[in-house]
Amino acid sequence: MRGRDQRNCLGRVSEAVTGSLERFFYRHGKNVASHPLRYIGGCFAVTALSCVGFLNFRMEHRPEKLWIPQDSDYVQILAWRDENFPSVHRVELVLFEADNVLRAEYVKEMFSLHQDIRKIVVTNDQGQNLTQEDLCFKVPALGGDTRQELRRVKAQMFPGRDPNNDFDWSLEFDKSIYYQFYSRMPLECLELSILEMWGYDEAVFEALTDEDVLLAINTVNISSTYSHPVDFHKLLGGVEQNASGHITGAKTALTQILMHVNRSEIDLSNSNNAGLSEEVNPSLFAWEGEFIRLLRNRSGRPQDLGIFFQSHRSFGEVSSETVFGDVTFLIIGNVMLFIYVQVMLGKFNGVEKRPVLSLLGLLATYLAVGVSFGLCSAVGLPYSPVHSILPLLMLGLGVDDMFVIVQSWHNLKPQERKLQMQTKIGRALRHAGVAITVTSLTDFAAFAIGASTVLPALRSFCLYSALGIAALYVLQATFFVAWFALDQTRLEEQRDGLIWCYKYKDWAPNKCSQYDLCQLFFDKIYGKFLLKNPVKVAVILSTVVLTGASIWGVTNLRQEFDPVLFIPQSSYLFKFLSRILHYYPEAGERGTLYLGALDYSQEFPKIGQLSTQMKENEYISFVDSWYDLMVTYTMQDTGIDIGGKAMNETFFREIMSAFLFSPSGSRFQTYFHFDGNLTIGKPTPQLLACKFDYNHRTLNGSAEQIIALDQLKGLIKDQNFSDFAGAIAFNYAGWETDMIIGTELIRNVSLAMVAVFIMTLLLLSNFITSLYVLLCVSLTLVDVMALMSWWDLTIDIISCINLVLCIGLCVDYSAHIGLHFMQVKGTRNERAHTTLHEMGPPVINGAFSTFLSFAPLVFSDSHVFLSFFKIFFGTCLFGVFHGLTFLPVLLSLIGPAPYNDTLIAMSQVDEADKSEAHTKCSIEMKVEETTYTVVNGD
Repeated sequence: MRGRDQRNCLGRVSEAVTGSLERFFYRHGKNVASHPLRYIGGCFAVTALSCVGFLNFRMEHRPEKLWIPQDSDYVQILAWRDENFPSVHRVELVLFEADNVLRAEYVKEMFSLHQDIRKIVVTNDQGQNLTQEDLCFKVPALGGDTRQELRRVKAQMFPGRDPNNDFDWSLEFDKSIYYQFYSRMPLECLELSILEMWGYDEAVFEALTDEDVLLAINTVNISSTYSHPVDFHKLLGGVEQNASGHITGAKTALTQILMHVNRSEIDLSNSNNAGLSEEVNPSLFAWEGEFIRLLRNRSGRPQDLGIFFQSHRSFGEVSSETVFGDVTFLIIGNVMLFIYVQVMLGKFNGVEKRPVLSLLGLLATYLAVGVSFGLCSAVGLPYSPVHSILPLLMLGLGVDDMFVIVQSWHNLKPQERKLQMQTKIGRALRHAGVAITVTSLTDFAAFAIGASTVLPALRSFCLYSALGIAALYVLQATFFVAWFALDQTRLEEQRDGLIWCYKYKDWAPNKCSQYDLCQLFFDKIYGKFLLKNPVKVAVILSTVVLTGASIWGVTNLRQEFDPVLFIPQSSYLFKFLSRILHYYPEAGERGTLYLGALDYSQEFPKIGQLSTQMKENEYISFVDSWYDLMVTYTMQDTGIDIGGKAMNETFFREIMSAFLFSPSGSRFQTYFHFDGNLTIGKPTPQLLACKFDYNHRTLNGSAEQIIALDQLKGLIKDQNFSDFAGAIAFNYAGWETDMIIGTELIRNVSLAMVAVFIMTLLLLSNFITSLYVLLCVSLTLVDVMALMSWWDLTIDIISCINLVLCIGLCVDYSAHIGLHFMQVKGTRNERAHTTLHEMGPPVINGAFSTFLSFAPLVFSDSHVFLSFFKIFFGTCLFGVFHGLTFLPVLLSLIGPAPYNDTLIAMSQVDEADKSEAHTKCSIEMKVEETTYTVVNGD
């Protein structure tokens, strides 16, 4: 009784939903065919109006705005830093690579490039010419002539000491004398390079030999420009040593150039150009552009010396180029798709070819993209690098709908083909409309659910996609149908398929062009072969084996997100970063810890304890803390040990001032933010914020990274500081994403699957068929995820988006088959065969055309496009297998009964068509009466 009630309930729902949809699309098809130009004009007008939203179009490249939740620690710390401790410098990096970079000719080339960089000139808004000297970050310099003068003074004042041994002048002289000398100390651009060993003396470089280079790298440990200790070995990569431990060669040498951000000149409208939300003044931003152009120009430089570089501007610039970098592949894909659609929609003769219709069908997909982008831009949704795959998604779904509509036209019965054009279009769209509604609404629901994610890029992408799918659904059912009606009218008037104004005389189609090879294949070969019992058993067993292997493959799928993957592998930035990771693996991730407006004199012991605990942490390799140096310096200067002790506020400000103007502490001046100017010889103003740097050791995979980040957060939290305290590093954005991406993937995929099931159940109105469709989607998803692990893809934001797309695409293949199986009558085998015959061609055409649109992306070097290709290749392959092989076999074995007779009758006759049906019925009755009379001899 319960099963009968359920069946009756679903039957009533089926009659209400499917019957209403069929009546609606029948009327809609007749209206569109009656007034095609009106509907075409309306579609263009709506698209144009939507495109006004492009005036508010905005690209977003900042990781913290795309890849992680906006309530995460990373975003909060970044916001605090930008407001309370904005960055005052930007780093430009140059890496030199050779078989042995420690050869004189290569060092001379480094110096030549150093001089070229110094010659870069840019012009600011006031017309002033600025160079590196004007824009760099400067520090006190005791090198060069100043250093030699100090040595002479040292020899006079301390005759018993070696003048070549450096010592802290602030501890040897009276403070007033030292401060006078300090105020006259020259400032030099801060640049860390092995060139520092020779003090940028052109005459020295001209006479430099290979032996001189090796001698210097093994003996020099003092900067010739700044006179502070430098471990030049850390600037080398791929170091080679002899038996005694002396360096004999190296593969790479790294140069770091620090530039100063002039905050008074910053134009806030250019803040996004930095690519990482860090504001930069226009002059420096322009200088970085010239720096990039200079380094990218290899002319005149040794071919066996590789020069790789990264500017602070590079991330945003390369990301912008990436968005449009694969336009060529998209154009090729569109050309291939156009040719295929033309071949499959038309026939090989002058009248029945459909190049114009094919082109207009593809145009509908781009109109949908325009509507989606325009409306989403109008409401302020950002465009990210992953959005560049949306046109391909629209093409795949749009072409699928086109084939379904055209196939429904071809499936009209002979007596239906004798009706008026408007009626025929209405009848074709009545069947096709339900099919594209099922797939479009399930796709829309999947992306609408995905929009609830906490990941901004995924949320924006899902909203763009959902709106695009809705627009595409309307445009294919209106814009394309209108053009199809015009094209079919042109065909019946025997006008040329390309030049519509040319009309053939006495035209007759050639016999070859009348064969639908695809439909014949599914009817005469594939359908008969697939539905044989031995083949059915083989299909079921193959599916079970494939699913088992895929489940094992999914267990090997790694979770890892790296924003660097958004950089094309052919770009200069990717080449630089790959070498940094290879030659300097011990460097690890460099981070900065920020402290807010604490009571520093009283919480000084907490800072020391945190510094110590960070040094002892197994995931941190180095802590560059001013705390230890200040404790040491104060002990030498005053004889007072302040380590781990609270102290008087006045005394604290005095010793901090003395430390920050000492040779060992002056480099930390920018590590503090005071409520006022720092003045030599006076106590510091109130301290509002400070920072210190640290390095993680090289961490293996996301698991270690997450543990390292959690432990660091725990160390900071345990100190219970009275004000803000937090740590941040560039890759923390990826680490924060790794913490939640797995959960978000499971959540989004699960919700999308639930949405698919609900929508298919609502539209198919049959629990068993909906369950079979869900099973096919689930198996396809498992197979695709296994393919990801075998193809060395990981769970990241891109794969998360693509898996939601996978659900949206593969549901089309199964839903079309399931719906058509419910609409035809006969035995299960007969219904499965009819379904393959009538719906196999549009399904396989839709899948193959989708594949063609993105096939050229296999040659792309963009992680976004390569991931898209790999996952969609699996989606098409496994989706078609489950939709056109496994599902028909399953339905032929244990498929549900078709819709009831009432619904079938409803699908064949509509109230709006009663007049034509009545006429036809009267003719048939007269024929029957005549036959009866003849048979009985009356």
